[in-house]
Amino acid sequence: MGARVCVTRRWKTTRDRALGRAPTPPTASVSGPLLSGTVYLANLAFTGAGAPATVAAADSAVVRAYLGHVLPPISAYASQYGPNSLALGPPLPLRTVATVGGEYSDADLQQWVNALVIAERLGPGAAILVLNPPGLVNRDAKESGGVGVLGYHGLATVPYSFVNLLGSGFALGDPTDLYAEAVSHEIAEMTVDPRADGSNPEVCDGCGTNCQGAAAFRAYFSLAGLYLGSGNQFPPSSPYGVFLSAIARPVAASACPAPASACAYPPPGK
Repeated sequence: MGARVCVTRRWKTTRDRALGRAPTPPTASVSGPLLSGTVYLANLAFTGAGAPATVAAADSAVVRAYLGHVLPPISAYASQYGPNSLALGPPLPLRTVATVGGEYSDADLQQWVNALVIAERLGPGAAILVLNPPGLVNRDAKESGGVGVLGYHGLATVPYSFVNLLGSGFALGDPTDLYAEAVSHEIAEMTVDPRADGSNPEVCDGCGTNCQGAAAFRAYFSLAGLYLGSGNQFPPSSPYGVFLSAIARPVAASACPAPASACAYPPPGK
C-alpha cells in the first residue's frame, strides 16, 4: 500500500474557507486548553446515493472497541502538551443525513454534528467522530484508492473528527490498515488542538504519513493496555492488540519529519 496522507484541514474563519485560503501553519507552542470531554461515535445513514449508506454495524462495533483501548494512551501522550481527559460515550441512535448524489461538504458535516449534539443533548464537553463509508465523498476531504485525505478535525459547536474508511471487515489490530491509523491520528490531534485554529500543534503529522510517508511511526499495545513498543514498519514482526498513530514529543512537534527519538517512546508514566 502506498503512502497516504492524514491531513488536518483547518480554517480560521468561514471567510477563509469560502475563499479557499490556506490554513494557518501550526506552531510548536500550546496557547489554548486541550480537550477534556467525551468522544462519541456518530451513527449516520447517508441518503442521496441510492439506498442509505452506513458503516456496517460490525465495523462500528470494532471502532468503538478500538476507541476504548486507545483513548487512555492517547490521553497520556497528549498530557505532555497539557491537562486533558478522554472518555468514550455510549452508542448513539441512527440519524439520517442527506447528501447530493453521495457527496457533501465540510459545511454540511458541521451542520450534522451540531444537529446531533442538540438532538442527543450531548453538551459542550462532547467531541464527535464521523466515519465516512467507502463510496461517499466529502468534497473537502477526498480520498481515492488509499491516496489522498484520510481525515481531518475541526470545530463546529463542539470538536469533531472526520475519517475516510478504506474498506470494511474491521479487526481490532487493523492488519489491513483500513481505519486505525486515521482514527487515532485525528482523535489525538483533536485532543491537543480542539479549537482547530492553529493555536496548538498538530502532534501526529511529524511522525505520521504526512511527513514520514510509508515509514510512519506507530505505537503498539496489548489489549490489556501494556505498551509493546513503537516502530515504522507495518505490520510489525511481533504480535500486538492495537496500534495508534505516533504522537510527537513537544520538542519536535513542528518538525517534519520528526526524528525517531521523538516518535518511538512509551506514553508518559508507562
